Amino acid sequence: MNFMTKVKLFLIVLLSVQFYNSPAQTKLNRLADDHYEIVFPQTQKDSICILQVTDLHLCHNWQNDLLVTKRMRELVKIAHPDMIIITGDLFGGQKDRKSYVFPFAASCFDAFEIPWLFVFGNHDPEGNVGREPIRDLFDSTDWGIAGFHPAGLGSIKCDYQVDLKLENTERPVWEIYAFDSGSEPGNKSIKPDQVAWFQKKSAASKKIHKQVIPAISIFHIPLKQYALLWEDSTLTKKGFYHERVCFEEDDGSVYDAFLKQGNIKACFCGHDHDNNYWGKYHGGILLVYGHVTGESGYHRHWPPGGKIVKLPVNGGEIGIEDLIVPLD
Repeated sequence: MNFMTKVKLFLIVLLSVQFYNSPAQTKLNRLADDHYEIVFPQTQKDSICILQVTDLHLCHNWQNDLLVTKRMRELVKIAHPDMIIITGDLFGGQKDRKSYVFPFAASCFDAFEIPWLFVFGNHDPEGNVGREPIRDLFDSTDWGIAGFHPAGLGSIKCDYQVDLKLENTERPVWEIYAFDSGSEPGNKSIKPDQVAWFQKKSAASKKIHKQVIPAISIFHIPLKQYALLWEDSTLTKKGFYHERVCFEEDDGSVYDAFLKQGNIKACFCGHDHDNNYWGKYHGGILLVYGHVTGESGYHRHWPPGGKIVKLPVNGGEIGIEDLIVPLD
């Protein structure tokens, strides 16, 4: 790393820690490698506010990276979220700068002092980087979550469960099931062993809590039902469709498994930058595209931004809203 690169990195990290300062009353507990718990302070809370960001594509150049981090600061300042979910492609495919941008990104998100959840997109492990350096770094931060579970033959899958609780309560009010939807040919979807993991974790939750806890699922590559949702004129949608739904290798069975399990109320993805719509598919699961957040990826039809998601704690519908912030 040359001198100027070190100076730029230092200045960026210095700026990032000034983005946001919360009371840091929320507690994040690691229960297992694939299971976490977030406990929010119970201060007249009627919903848990989540900021979804997706396809930030850091690594292309410093100017764009700085603009994206500035946008993140403004999104958090306006939304005041309880937590952040990153639905993949936080990084682009460039190899030479990733080792510098990894800690930069982690420090930026940690500076908000609220939990942030990361799932892999298809570009994140590119450039012979792999998943381990990203997962190990993010899961060692104060506020980041990037879990995993064994998948046989010594391999692992980067899927995990998060329980969302209010202080002084026994049961979670919501659960999150996070999936790595893959990146390499032959692995660009949520696979049967990951579905089996989800079914096992959901069954354990029902047994422990004596009831089905409502849940959402987050991943990068959309399910086949995202395309079917838009094509079905009998179903209500909000938002915009501007490109073919790139569900890659998904065959529709993941949605069916979610439906059969009975706990998943909504799914959140990224991947298709020029699609930004949401609606309930047959069976009642809400399918939601994230609002592209980055500068370096394509986005021809609207300015980058984020999505505000509100999970009601006492029943009711999930709230969805796009958020665009002007940057000087």
